[in-house]
Amino acid sequence: MSLPRSSVWRTGGIAAALLSLMLPACVPAAEIGAIGGAAVGPVPSGRAEGQFIRVAIAQRKPTVDLAVNGGFQIFTADSALSVRSGPHLSSVTVRGTREGILLGNDLLPNQAVRVEPSRDATIHVNGQRLRGQIEIRRQQDLTLLVINHLDIEDYLRGVISKEAPHYWRMEALKALAIAARTYALAQQQTKAGVDFDVTGDVMSQVYGGREGEKGRTSRAVNDTRGIVLTYQGRLFPAFYHSTCGGRTEHGSVMGPGYDLEPLQGNAACSFCSASPFYRWQQRLSKADVSWALKKHHRGSLWPVDRLEIAERTMTGRVAKVRIRGRHHYVTLSGYDFRQLFGFDGIRSTAFSIVPLGDDFVLEGRGWGHGVGLCQWGAAELARRGLVANEILAFYYPDTRVVRLDEVTSLKNGDP
Repeated sequence: MSLPRSSVWRTGGIAAALLSLMLPACVPAAEIGAIGGAAVGPVPSGRAEGQFIRVAIAQRKPTVDLAVNGGFQIFTADSALSVRSGPHLSSVTVRGTREGILLGNDLLPNQAVRVEPSRDATIHVNGQRLRGQIEIRRQQDLTLLVINHLDIEDYLRGVISKEAPHYWRMEALKALAIAARTYALAQQQTKAGVDFDVTGDVMSQVYGGREGEKGRTSRAVNDTRGIVLTYQGRLFPAFYHSTCGGRTEHGSVMGPGYDLEPLQGNAACSFCSASPFYRWQQRLSKADVSWALKKHHRGSLWPVDRLEIAERTMTGRVAKVRIRGRHHYVTLSGYDFRQLFGFDGIRSTAFSIVPLGDDFVLEGRGWGHGVGLCQWGAAELARRGLVANEILAFYYPDTRVVRLDEVTSLKNGDP
């Protein structure tokens, strides 16, 4: 069953969102929605029972600490064969061996096991309380991969509070919940042959487990339960980031296959100006640059003579950086350059370089890749009275807000 027109924010409504930004902040959302034609209704109610996701919460770890506060059973990962059970599990160290998985002093002769708590029990991994079940897989190098299997809505409760302040306006939190749900389920569709769908860190979405949940962010998840964004009837990777710094980025910077209409970027967004990361500065000495290259096996340059921008993206962000020495040079992508000095140090690829003696001063704007929804921008739009659908329409043009059971790719069983 299709949604009523008032429940879907269509392309033509983007003008309403843009016009509304010129109105006083106190203008009611209902009046904003009526500008330019069709009114914009509330986020439709949805259902997502049985929609599970696999979250990698630990990768390539030599050991992990495991405890279960309450009853539990441990099964072989690929069968229903129970290999251990009990009324509780005190904290034990888990490690991989050539013979299997060592649980404290007990050897489980399996490459992978699944830990299932009883209804009222809670699993703890490295001190983190988790909902759902976990799977522990021994890798070829004997390190461990730990995967949390849980309902998508429980997962999002542990995500939204880590991705945004819980005291933000509810409409901003609801917009982020819909984007995060869409992103996670779109990722899941591409991971059929992989052990997990998403990671629990900034490489996917930061996930804090059960103890990361907060009342207001959980309410935003509950209020949008089972609601996603689609483009041409399908899920798409609804990327988002902290602060765009004035203009969003094209999806192609995330890799091949992301040249989609909702991710075209280049949207002027001064709404994130309240972000502490709207403008930033970082100073790097020539010695810092030389040492970072050597440490990360990117080459050896000494002395470093120049640091320059070799190429920019279509929206003006840094695509390539060239580091020149006396006799040769090294060229890095903007992403690799950020990684070289840490994503907290070089907050985005939207920067210029100013030589200053033996130093280079990076004058930058924003935090994150800049693709999709700008979180600080969404917070300001919500403060000005826009509702979740309108915020999403501004950052993801040509998309629809729908119930999960309306998604074409899920109905057809596409991977």
